[in-house]
Amino acid sequence: MPSDPRTTAALAALKAPRERFQSAVAATLEEVRVYLDTHRSAADDRLAVLAAEFGPVGARHIDIGRMAGLLTANPEVAPATQAVLARALDVLREIAARGDDGFVVDLAAGESLYGAATDRLAELGRAMGAARVVDAARNGRYRPSEHDRWLARFPFASWSQAERAVAPPVVIEMDGADLRPAGLAEFLDGATRIVLVVTGDTSPAPLVRLVTPRTFVAQTADASVVARLAAADGPGIVALLPDGAARFVHDPAAGPALAARLVVGDLPNGDHRKRTGTFTAAQQREELEQLRALRSAATAVPVAPVAPTDPVDKLAAWLLQQADLSGV
Repeated sequence: MPSDPRTTAALAALKAPRERFQSAVAATLEEVRVYLDTHRSAADDRLAVLAAEFGPVGARHIDIGRMAGLLTANPEVAPATQAVLARALDVLREIAARGDDGFVVDLAAGESLYGAATDRLAELGRAMGAARVVDAARNGRYRPSEHDRWLARFPFASWSQAERAVAPPVVIEMDGADLRPAGLAEFLDGATRIVLVVTGDTSPAPLVRLVTPRTFVAQTADASVVARLAAADGPGIVALLPDGAARFVHDPAAGPALAARLVVGDLPNGDHRKRTGTFTAAQQREELEQLRALRSAATAVPVAPVAPTDPVDKLAAWLLQQADLSGV
């Protein structure tokens, strides 16, 4: 169970993306279960009928199972294929049974944030891998050397855009000294949502390095911001940070201009002379300078162009307006 109340709040706010992933897993699980049950029962029925028709004497001289496949327009699924489908079904059941705890990672001090996110997404991604294995087995394309590893681990790099659209959210509880989020940019695609629940000192603006036009990024102490992440159309990341860190929200849904997307709240006043975790004082100052620069760019008043006053300049401006440069 989550050990931090902020984690509980984050999971509640992420209800929609959690249920979207869980529904996709449940639907795939049910489809595979029905497919297996149908073909198993059909095969059992055919075998029972043929065994009765041939009797015990015929059964000693005839492969009843093989004949059942030859005498029907829809032969049963081969035992080897059934075994593959059963393994995929087990993976889907395992992922479905995890519940909310499957979305939470408790990162031990000193462990890699990137490694933890990689592992959890690859673990939950086994549901996508299982679905692909089922498709390959049912269509005669299954190759153990290629597909078996998908049931053990299916990394985010292998996910299709459709799979990334139902990406499971991940909440990571961690120590501030281990907050090195730049590597998480790899996962900010599709509908991936990551929440970092941070305890202890950290650098002042670590997530500023992840701000891009279509990515939701926020550093805050307010867990309600996670609900905005959950409602976002694209990927995003929120860090729930303790006192002393910068506060900002970059929300692409607010508008196309940076002035609409970015709202900067508190900025630390410290000069950051000390190293924090692996971040040097110089790196921490760089983060704050970048955030200040983004805030300045967002609040800058555009300067209107000055109209030319010289007659020659006016004539040149008029000619440029009239010229058709579309083919240039």
